[in-house]
Amino acid sequence: MKNQLAQQVRQVEATDPIATAQRYDYADAFELRLSEPDPHSPETWVRAGLDSTPKWVDRIARLLGMRSAPAESAEQVGDFRVIESGPEVVHLETTLPLMRVVLVGRRVEPTLRMFTSVLHYQRPVLARLIWAVVGIGHRRAARQLITSKISAK
Repeated sequence: MKNQLAQQVRQVEATDPIATAQRYDYADAFELRLSEPDPHSPETWVRAGLDSTPKWVDRIARLLGMRSAPAESAEQVGDFRVIESGPEVVHLETTLPLMRVVLVGRRVEPTLRMFTSVLHYQRPVLARLIWAVVGIGHRRAARQLITSKISAK
């Protein structure tokens, strides 16, 4: 089923009002149309997606400056601070040595998830060079994240 969902993910223009409120250096957005209404909040599926990222994503994230075992709490999702979380949107941010990262998960409609990533480069030349390579893996991981399955606990 996850492969079927992954085929339904579309990369779209980044227009999220939170993510694009300030000038940015890079942005991407992905949307997923579900066959039935999603009962989960954006924070729930973003957390599940970040928790299920492949090991290669974790290794690259550590190289960029993220902690290897970040604390999880209501105020944190991995290395990201929860800026806002509600039934329709989750807004996460982190600051790394090369860039500030903004992630927004949004329920656009009951059957439409959207995931937006925005980068604000701190060291533009180096960040652009690294992102030219890392961005390929990021886009693949973002497609997997938006299709995350929420396990019953």
